Amino acid sequence: MPIGLAITEMTERVTVRYFNGEYHREDSRLIRSAKPWQLTHSWTREQDVPCGRFRVIAYSPKKGVDWSVSWQETGEKPLGALVPKIVETLMAAKGTVQRLMDAEDVAAAKRKKEREEEWERYLKQEDARKVAQALADSQQQLAEIIERWGKAMTIERFFVDAEKRLNTTDDEDRRKRLEERLALARAMMESVDPLDFIESWRAPQERYQAKFD
Repeated sequence: MPIGLAITEMTERVTVRYFNGEYHREDSRLIRSAKPWQLTHSWTREQDVPCGRFRVIAYSPKKGVDWSVSWQETGEKPLGALVPKIVETLMAAKGTVQRLMDAEDVAAAKRKKEREEEWERYLKQEDARKVAQALADSQQQLAEIIERWGKAMTIERFFVDAEKRLNTTDDEDRRKRLEERLALARAMMESVDPLDFIESWRAPQERYQAKFD
C-alpha cells in the first residue's frame, strides 16, 4: 500500500522593518543596534518567513483518495523525536487507507462505466442522425433527378413534335435548314433515358452505413 511523505519548512508571521533598501526582522541585531535617527524613514509590516522548523505530511498518492496526516516539530520536540509517533500512526492507518483506496477503485470503475455508457448513447444518437440525414439527402436527390428528367421529357416531346411537323413541310430548302438546326439543338440536350438519370442517384446505404441496429 503506497503512502506518500513530504517534508516542508514551516513559516511564522513576524514583524519586519524596511531599512537601507531591504526588510529585516524587527528583532534582528541589525535593527536593534540601529540609532533612532537611522530609523526615521523606515517602516514595519507583518511578513511570513521561514522559521527553521519542519512539518512532515503523510498522504495517499492515489488520485481521489482524500487522506493525510501531519506532524510538526516544535522547539521542545525536534523532528527526530517525532519519528516513532509517525511510524506508529502510519502502521495504524494502514487499514483505513486501504479501505479508502478500495472504495475509490469501486467509485472509479463506476464513473468509467457511466462515461462509457454516456459515450455509447452519444454514438447511437449520432448514428441515428446520420442515418436520417442520409435518407433525407437520398430522397432529395431522387426528387431532383425526377424533376430534371421531367424537364428533359418536355424538351424531348418538343423535338418529336418538331420532327413530325418537319416531315410534313413541302418546302425542301426550309426542311433541310430546320433539320440542321434541330440536330444542333438536340446535340446540346442530355439523355432522356431514365436509366441514365437513376444511375447517378445514391441510395441511403451508399451515403452512410448504420453502425447500430
